[in-house]
Amino acid sequence: MGEPVTGGVSIVGREQEQDLLRQHLVQALHGQGSLILVSGEAGIGKTTLAEDLSRQAQADGALVLWGHAFDLSVTPPYGPWLEILRRYRTVAGGLPAVPAFVDNAAELAKVGSQETLFAAVSDFLAAVAARRPLVLVLDDLHWADPASLDFLRVLARDLHHQPILLLATYRSDELTRRHPLHALLPLLVREAGAARLELQRLTEGDRRALIDQRYQLPEADASRLAAYLRAHAEGNPLYAGELLRMLEESRVLVRTENGWQLGQLGQVHLPPLLLQVIEARLGRLDEVTRELLQVAAVIGQEVPLALWQQVSEASDDILAAAIEQGQAAFLIEEVAGGASYRFRHALLREALYQEVIAPRRRLWHRAVAESLEATSLPDADAVAYHFQQAGDERAADWLVRAARRAKSGFALRIAASRLEAAVGLLQQRGANPGEYYLLLFEIGMLQRYSSSRQAPAYLAEAAAAARQAGDRAVAAIAGAERGYNRWLQGEMRDGMAELRSALEECKRILAEDPTAFDRQAAEFALVGAGGSLQDILGNRMAVPAVMFGFTGPLAEALAVAEWFYDEFERTAPPVRLNTDPIWREGVPYIPGNLGIGLALSLATLGQPERARPMFDYAEQYYLRGHIYYLVMSIQFSSLLMLRLPFHADDPPQRRLVASAARSALARSRGTAPQGFSSDWPELPLTLLDGRWDTTRALARDVRGRSGAVIHEQFGQAIVASVLRYQGQAADAWDQIRRLLPDGPDTEPGDTILLAALMAQRLAAELALDAGDLSTSHAWLEAHDRWLAWSGALLGQAEGALLWAQYHHAAGDHTRTRQRAEQALALASEPRQPLALIASHRFLGQLEREARHFGENEEHLRQALALAEACAAPFERALTLLALAELRAAQGQAGDARSLLAEVRAICEPLEATPSLDQVAALEARLSSAKPAYPAGLTAREVEVLGLVAQGLTDAEVAEKLYLSPRTVSQHLRSVYNKLGVGSRAAATRFAVEHGLVE
Repeated sequence: MGEPVTGGVSIVGREQEQDLLRQHLVQALHGQGSLILVSGEAGIGKTTLAEDLSRQAQADGALVLWGHAFDLSVTPPYGPWLEILRRYRTVAGGLPAVPAFVDNAAELAKVGSQETLFAAVSDFLAAVAARRPLVLVLDDLHWADPASLDFLRVLARDLHHQPILLLATYRSDELTRRHPLHALLPLLVREAGAARLELQRLTEGDRRALIDQRYQLPEADASRLAAYLRAHAEGNPLYAGELLRMLEESRVLVRTENGWQLGQLGQVHLPPLLLQVIEARLGRLDEVTRELLQVAAVIGQEVPLALWQQVSEASDDILAAAIEQGQAAFLIEEVAGGASYRFRHALLREALYQEVIAPRRRLWHRAVAESLEATSLPDADAVAYHFQQAGDERAADWLVRAARRAKSGFALRIAASRLEAAVGLLQQRGANPGEYYLLLFEIGMLQRYSSSRQAPAYLAEAAAAARQAGDRAVAAIAGAERGYNRWLQGEMRDGMAELRSALEECKRILAEDPTAFDRQAAEFALVGAGGSLQDILGNRMAVPAVMFGFTGPLAEALAVAEWFYDEFERTAPPVRLNTDPIWREGVPYIPGNLGIGLALSLATLGQPERARPMFDYAEQYYLRGHIYYLVMSIQFSSLLMLRLPFHADDPPQRRLVASAARSALARSRGTAPQGFSSDWPELPLTLLDGRWDTTRALARDVRGRSGAVIHEQFGQAIVASVLRYQGQAADAWDQIRRLLPDGPDTEPGDTILLAALMAQRLAAELALDAGDLSTSHAWLEAHDRWLAWSGALLGQAEGALLWAQYHHAAGDHTRTRQRAEQALALASEPRQPLALIASHRFLGQLEREARHFGENEEHLRQALALAEACAAPFERALTLLALAELRAAQGQAGDARSLLAEVRAICEPLEATPSLDQVAALEARLSSAKPAYPAGLTAREVEVLGLVAQGLTDAEVAEKLYLSPRTVSQHLRSVYNKLGVGSRAAATRFAVEHGLVE
């Protein structure tokens, strides 16, 4: 296997953990892979447990590959994974070849994005596992780089149907709340079903089992030794192993012909802590060996022999003698056929490293850096790290090189951190900001993907430094980028103002010098923005269309689009933004941002047929650029603003869009804000589909997430609806206040328009529920004001219906009818199925109250058909409840009870308390109701008799009541039987005498 053996104790007290690991191994060998996370403090036995599993896996025919992360050094982007792939090369006979981009920068550049890179490596590992089961071990994950953690999350989700067992170890006591692994762990459990093993300290029984296994001492001696370990080893297996080895080396524990003997422990004054135990062992090394091991500790956890000799300047004989002593003391071990040596445990290296005084440590770090720098293919991260530790100003240049390498591998967060370190060093040595303003700009651009709350500060600093350097173009673009970033963080009004100001400056610069923004990617190395300054300019000039499309006013979004065409398409200016072939014949090239803005605006303006191709265009634009997070966002917006409002009665299509959004999110781990659940794109559907627990869980996922304000606001509005349906009014009001902190007086422009409109309508409904007409009126006026300001059509039908419900509660029947019919007309053109359901249901209620049962029936028939077409269980339940009210009014108690039973079956799992209360109230009325008509006639029979008494034929009665002629005939026979008559004339006289004729 070529993996380290730590020299720790044998596995004792880990039988349960071993059994669990072997169960997972068996399942993986049979094609059902998994991820196992093994945690615990340093020296607790994590690596030993992994080694035991590795030996078992190899014996069972699996290919075992290890990847490590190290302390007191720098782990390069994808460090553990690159080690796995490079180790694979040495054992890959007859198996698929490693992808060419692993060590070839030119091939890596062709990959296009981190998402594509992850997909390619995942596919490669799957191809290998299809030929031979894989066991992958990631050791010391707490030191891994962020890019490695990103790929771990992606790979882990796809293990369940592959013969791949992935085991990762980490120190639980190293994880703070800010550590990237801390946030990742619950996601790995939720998304990948990862098994977690937290290794505990040795128990009294474990210590005794360890002693019996290794020494077989007499009972009295075994008890003395167990007490000694209890007092000094602190339950840590590594500490116990080191203490036992010290006892052996000091001849207190001695093997004789008759077995082991234990001397006087009271004469051995060994300190209790491991580092002090190690110090005692190091004390027996000669001075030359100790210094050479200190040099090795400075170099790293794994020490190439040639580099060790070059830095230490030791002769072959002296270095060989030191290696022999180090191996005999169980400090180091040979790897790579003697070309390198590795410390057996990170704590051993740490002890040696800490012994070196700071001045000497800096000298050795500089020597290591210079030796690495002189190689043909220097590792930029390693060179930068050692120059940093040496306090050498050359570190800044190497950090920039390391950032470039990280960006070439799409590890954007690592690239940003390397550039931040470089800028920090330049500032420390007093460099003029004009020397590094481009680095500040680049950090600000990269921070959008990693720590977007820090991006505005870097962009502001970049703009100021660029102005100082006389670079107006970069200063203006940095200002525009900062405004956009602030808008994404929720500072929408201020961000928009800053963006407007910056773009006006861009226009002035272009008027003075059309080539001012003609800078190429080679100069800026900007990732994720089209590559050159002019591409950033084009996309940022299109961004206001997105902003106005989300927040309004929509006319301004369309004005931005018209201006953009005039500026960049029709007039053919010297600066051309892109020469890519157009996506669709007949559609001019536009940036993806402009496509999104047009799609949002057209949908909200009620033009779905024009909006749909714009959504498709924007999606394809960003698919070409492999920017999958934006692809997911476009599809998410399409669900909320297009599919649900206008095409809710096409469930397969909306689910297809949601599935595509899930796939895009799964491929976007390098650019998506942290914390997005893989199920997030389903959020818009969960309310309609009746998955309300999922609604609330998904909304919690993005609460407070950096860069996720748009999604969070939609989540708040949707969750507020669920809370109202579940009777949790106070919690629903809390969500509304978070969206609209100034209540009905909240001004538009700082909140996503459709989320705000949803919240306003919900507030009006909650006030009506409580009988508070004045508050409801204030919210409805606010809703009208926002609609007028924005120009939106979406929300008009729902707003008109709410006004109808308000007037109904106020007793104004004329305005109630007018507004209800207006709502139906608005919901019909353009057709909005969900708004139509609600309008028909309310109009049916008005017809029932007027005892126009036939008209009521027709409205509910249409509402029910739409609810079924939309596959909307709660909408169906509300419509069935209204139908039960109609049946009760008609005197058909049995039919009403049957309908209520169906309503209850839908609403109880949803915990829809208000609707269930309505069910209970109607059931109570039905139980106490007395026959309302003479001779035991039902309401339907009275309807039929009344129409017959007016002289209508059976066919005319059937048409009037939406019944079949056969059903009318059956009702008439029942009437004759109950009245004891045999003719229509006699039945008519009865109807007239009892006032049953309308």
